[in-house]
Amino acid sequence: MIYFSLKRSFQAVSVIVFIFLFSACHPLKQSEGKAVIIVGSRDITKTELKKDIEDIKDEMGISDSELEQGIESVINKIVEKYLIMEYGKEQKIEISDEELSSSIKDITKDYPNEAFKDMLLRDSIDYEAWEKNLLQKLLIEKITQKAIGKTDPVMIDEIQAYYNSHKESFRHPRMVRLRQIVVQSRDEAEKILARLAAGEDMGQIAQKSSITPDAKNNGVVGWISKGQFDEDIEDIIFSLPAGKRSDIMKSSYGYHIFEVMEERDEGYSSLPDVMKEIEATLTLQKKELSYKKWISELKNRYPVKIEEDIYKSWRK
Repeated sequence: MIYFSLKRSFQAVSVIVFIFLFSACHPLKQSEGKAVIIVGSRDITKTELKKDIEDIKDEMGISDSELEQGIESVINKIVEKYLIMEYGKEQKIEISDEELSSSIKDITKDYPNEAFKDMLLRDSIDYEAWEKNLLQKLLIEKITQKAIGKTDPVMIDEIQAYYNSHKESFRHPRMVRLRQIVVQSRDEAEKILARLAAGEDMGQIAQKSSITPDAKNNGVVGWISKGQFDEDIEDIIFSLPAGKRSDIMKSSYGYHIFEVMEERDEGYSSLPDVMKEIEATLTLQKKELSYKKWISELKNRYPVKIEEDIYKSWRK
């Protein structure tokens, strides 16, 4: 079970990574016009900067007011991208044809024939432009990985210290481990209920008959707390003892049959239960610190000049 404190850490790092990777997706050719930002040997015009900013806004789905409030952070992350590209150029780091081809195959492997290109066309995206953008993204990733290198392993005492100092984050409410079968009609649900009463295995029936994604996992939903289902359904679920099944219940998804597999009282998750999540969080924190240190070194290595009023006038 991943708790909110861990999710926030993942999300914070994910936003940092997303901004500089996504902004890397635009060709680095010179545009006409006055440079509003200079990073090393690279001049960025207002036209280029506006394109980067607007694309980030559209991709992240943020409003104009949210963009205005965070414009300084967005521009600074774009500057970081150009710093990374300067370093990559100096170190002669490139993406080979084989690396690009392998990545494209991995992305498109689940799309038959021309289905992937057709999908791009439906979204008004030119395939060649998409491929060029992918190349830039891969390059940013490769440069960053080569520069930062491997992160120091997280030690058990670090995990213990994090757990002790964030104990409240690992408090959980009463929870149940749940299995379900969901079908489209009451008649079908009644037939399944009869089969269960006759002794058939619920997991096997779920795998073959349930219409929800958890069917492939024998219908196992996992651990849930209140607030994840409709209130009337939860009233039934949380009244069932472990090992008992519900009657047929209707929701907007279909007709459900639930089984409570295990119960867990309100309390704290144990250290073994959350050790992997804590380790992942601390690893990401170490990577973030390494990244920030590296960017700081790049700012000393390559001169950066930003037009003073660009944070306010970038739209004009």
